[in-house]
Amino acid sequence: MKKWIAFLLALCFIIAVAACSGDTPDPATATPDGDIHKIGVIVYNTADEEVNGFRQYLQGYIAENFDNVQFLYSGSIRDEQEEQAFIKTACEQGAEGFLSFLSHDLRAEVETCAENHVYYLLASGTVADEDFEAVANNPWFLGTFGPGQPFEFQAGADMARFFLKEETGNRYFILSGGAPFGNEMHYQRTWGILDTLTHAYGVSLPQPIAELLAVTEPVTVETERLTVTVCPGYISREDGLQTAKEAYAAGAYDAVLSVLPPENMIADIGDTPLGIVDSYNTRNLQLFISGPLQFCVGKYSSMIGPAFALMLNAVTGYAEDFREKGRAIRVTQGFWTSDSLEDYTEKYALSSSAAMNAYNFDDLSQVIRIYNPDATLNDLAALAEACSYRAVLARRGK
Repeated sequence: MKKWIAFLLALCFIIAVAACSGDTPDPATATPDGDIHKIGVIVYNTADEEVNGFRQYLQGYIAENFDNVQFLYSGSIRDEQEEQAFIKTACEQGAEGFLSFLSHDLRAEVETCAENHVYYLLASGTVADEDFEAVANNPWFLGTFGPGQPFEFQAGADMARFFLKEETGNRYFILSGGAPFGNEMHYQRTWGILDTLTHAYGVSLPQPIAELLAVTEPVTVETERLTVTVCPGYISREDGLQTAKEAYAAGAYDAVLSVLPPENMIADIGDTPLGIVDSYNTRNLQLFISGPLQFCVGKYSSMIGPAFALMLNAVTGYAEDFREKGRAIRVTQGFWTSDSLEDYTEKYALSSSAAMNAYNFDDLSQVIRIYNPDATLNDLAALAEACSYRAVLARRGK
């Protein structure tokens, strides 16, 4: 097993290097519609493993195989002003649409895109129902791909159940990320954790769950049977990281449950059992090998392939054919889950393989109108939703 893991790590490094070299497709290459389509990509942190996995897939695989597209990447977007500035700059550079991996103000972002006659698509994420409904009828908003509220909630709940089953202990440190700052994904995940723990221990916390989800500073609540510290904030930022480190050092914990990548908290967490909602990436493989990571629920890089297919349909003139009764679409894509190194290794190998991609050219070209004139919205949605590990293995004939 150790030799296999070492080989896998080396192979993934080679794949990553090769992927990063494919930033710009050759504009001279013949394409189905004869045009190069520029697509902006909006990301929250260029150092994030999930973000880089998506980038390697888009630039290293998609741009190499669909040579009628070119991706214009943002830097790390930290607020609405930076996102708006990037949208406008990319439009000036010829962007026809945006694949977004965050949203600070969906209504404002879609409005800016509509003013510039470019499309906006949340390629992997979850937004509140009211935010989606506010823009669902806007023809420049294509929709959302992602777990949705039920799966986000379940991700947190499943993580909590794992540590309950393992009888790790009753003192939990929860990194709640952007839960109090409008991040629906982090909100639902944290809610799932807290709801599951309180029901399992049969307790009511001194502070209601709704209030704990809204705290903007670390808070510890305890009963005779359960102790929970909820620590909000983006630990990819120095202020959030420092706050989290201080809060963690102030207590003693049996498990750390994080709804976002723990990043530079790893040294502080040490050997304490760790569970995360993140993605299938090399860093998490290393954390499984070294020991602290015991449970991972997350996305994988090529699952955004169908979102790209929808965007390419839109920018090539078929946006109306890929709407649901004139409205933007919401496509549900669940997570993969691993509770052992062996299981994680198997799934990671498939998630990062260039030779046997979970969503490859053949899959995607079947739901893109310029390649397949019979492609329909139902076909695209069905392909996107067939994202489970079993479904991917079946599609690859395994």
